[in-house]
Amino acid sequence: MSGPPASLFVRALRGEPVERYPVWMMRQAGRYLPGYQAVRARTPFLDLCRSPDLAAEVSLEPVERFGVDAAIVFADILLTADAMGVAVEFPATGGPRIGRPIRTPADVRRVHEPDARRTAAVAATVARLRRALPADRAVIGFSAAPFTLCAYLIEGGSSRDFWRTRAFAYQHPDAFEELLGRAADALVPYLREQAAAGANALQLFDTWGAVLEPALFERWVVPMAARVIEGLGADRPPVIYFPGLGAADRLEAAAATGAEALSLDWQTSLGRAYARVGTRVRLQGNLDPTVLLADPGTIGRAVERMLAEVPPGRPHLVNLGHGILKETPPEHAAAFVRAAQAFRPAASPCP
Repeated sequence: MSGPPASLFVRALRGEPVERYPVWMMRQAGRYLPGYQAVRARTPFLDLCRSPDLAAEVSLEPVERFGVDAAIVFADILLTADAMGVAVEFPATGGPRIGRPIRTPADVRRVHEPDARRTAAVAATVARLRRALPADRAVIGFSAAPFTLCAYLIEGGSSRDFWRTRAFAYQHPDAFEELLGRAADALVPYLREQAAAGANALQLFDTWGAVLEPALFERWVVPMAARVIEGLGADRPPVIYFPGLGAADRLEAAAATGAEALSLDWQTSLGRAYARVGTRVRLQGNLDPTVLLADPGTIGRAVERMLAEVPPGRPHLVNLGHGILKETPPEHAAAFVRAAQAFRPAASPCP
């Protein structure tokens, strides 16, 4: 017996014809929403990530409030670091902190196979989302990609230029590759669990992948992301790969990961990106998140300009070029979603 028809989101991701472009927002369940703020006022961040009931609650808020076409599970890309023996703290300000970062080849041996019990709540949240949502709304699971996860492990947190990571790659290439491999092999079961729990799609975030020079991007960033995608197996859901901020000139390389779609940052020309990748992959994005700080009329016109660059007949996935800003008024997020859902794609050109 066949299951329910695929959602608009999944059909677009697979490259099938769609009547309109599906839309969601990176970090759509976050600090700009009153429901999330209310939960966080009484719940520490890690407790929220590890409570399937609360994580599902905040994941559902943007779907219920804005009618986006997909819910992304609320979690954090560094939960897997904790499961691999690298303790992570989430202070109230300043972003995540790793007390004992990886700084020498000997430190790499501290990174062990993941303890699945430390991340089991994420799959449980995915299962709750899938039960709560109708079939026409997709559920997205996610993780960091290997390079970006390792960049945080080496830096000890976020960074302006990830110079320690770049230096480690040059000074200790064998140890760096070993660390990347350990990360890749840890991410495979984590993502498979999300897929088994009901995720209709998976996104790999390689936010900092483009800090490496192009040759090293092709040597390490792409193959390690491909290792994860291949490791998910032939029965995996479709994958979206975000190759990072400033990766506009690396899209052809990123397409070699085997992902069904690439997510673009706002610095990338959507029209040029389609010209670069052709029909090999779908594209997702890529409105500048700061546009959502403008008035709804400006938001609507910006969405129309962006989507006018999509070639006729292509099933685009509408999103921001990075995470929604905490300063965004919820009604402006709603205006973005309305504008995206009101836009009608141009028909395919006649053969």
